[in-house]
Amino acid sequence: MYDYFDMIREFEVKKRKFEFNCQSDVTFRIPVALKEITEKAFHQSLSDRVKSLKYRKKVFTRGRDKLGVDSSIMQSWFTEPVSKTVNHISSALKEERMKDVGLIVLVEGFAESPYVQQRIKEELPGKQLIIPGEAGLAVLKGAVMFGHKSDIISSRVMDYTYGIGLRSRYDEKKHPTDRAKYDNGKWWVDKCFGIFVRMNAEVHVDSKVTHVIVPRHERGTINIYRTKDRAPEFTTDPGCEQLGQIINYHDTDIPLKEQKVKTTFMFGDTELHVFCENVMTGKVETLTLDLSK
Repeated sequence: MYDYFDMIREFEVKKRKFEFNCQSDVTFRIPVALKEITEKAFHQSLSDRVKSLKYRKKVFTRGRDKLGVDSSIMQSWFTEPVSKTVNHISSALKEERMKDVGLIVLVEGFAESPYVQQRIKEELPGKQLIIPGEAGLAVLKGAVMFGHKSDIISSRVMDYTYGIGLRSRYDEKKHPTDRAKYDNGKWWVDKCFGIFVRMNAEVHVDSKVTHVIVPRHERGTINIYRTKDRAPEFTTDPGCEQLGQIINYHDTDIPLKEQKVKTTFMFGDTELHVFCENVMTGKVETLTLDLSK
C-alpha cells in the first residue's frame, strides 16, 4: 500500500504541473513491487500488458520501473471535467445577479493545474482569474474558519427547490383531472409539492419559511422533498427526491379540524433544520438534513 500511495501522489503532482501546450510525454514511476504483482496477476510482463491495451504507442514502458504517457492522453483526462466546470461557470454568469461579476477565484487542487487555468481563460475571455497560494487548501481553511466563526457567511444560494408533500384543493385550471379525488364532500389532489424555497434563491443565515396545515389523521406524516425544478407541481415529478420524514401524533381529545400543524424550514446553514409544531398542544418534532449530500 505504501508503494500504491506513492504512485498516486506522484500522479497528483504530475497532473497539477501539466502544461496547456505540453507536447512531450509524461513519465510516471511504477514501484517494482506493484509491477511484480501485475505481472503475476496477468501472467505477462508489464510491457506486454500495456501493448495489449487500446492505447498502442501512446502508453509505453521505459526501463525497469517507468511508464510513459503521451501528452494527448493526459489532455483527454482533463477534457470532460474542465468542460463541465466551464459550462457551469458560464451558466452561473448568465444569471441577472451575476452580470457585474468580472473576477473569478479558482480554488482546490484542480485549480492549481496550468492546463485547467489556461482552458478557463480561453473559454471565459474578459474575466480576471485569481489563483491564490496553496489553492488546494483553500476549501479546508475556509471550513476551519467557518467552524470557528460561522457568521462569516451571511447568505447562501440554494442548489435545489425544497418543500413538502401536501394535499391541495382541486383546481381545474392547474391540476390534471385524473389526479382529482372526491373526499368528504370536496375534490382534492394528493402529492402536491408545497414549495418552501426555490432553486437559485438567496437565503440568509437563520432565515425561516413556515407553512400551516390542518391534520387529517391522528398520525401525521410530513415528507420533505427537493428537486432541481424551480416550479414543481407534484412530489412524483421526475427529479423529485425525498430527503426525510417527520411523524407526529396529534391529540385525540381535540378535534383534528381544530388543530394546526406549523412546519418550519430554517435555511442558511450547511444543514436544513425542519420543525413541526402542533400549535394547539405545543408539541414539536424536529429533523436535521445535511444539504451537502
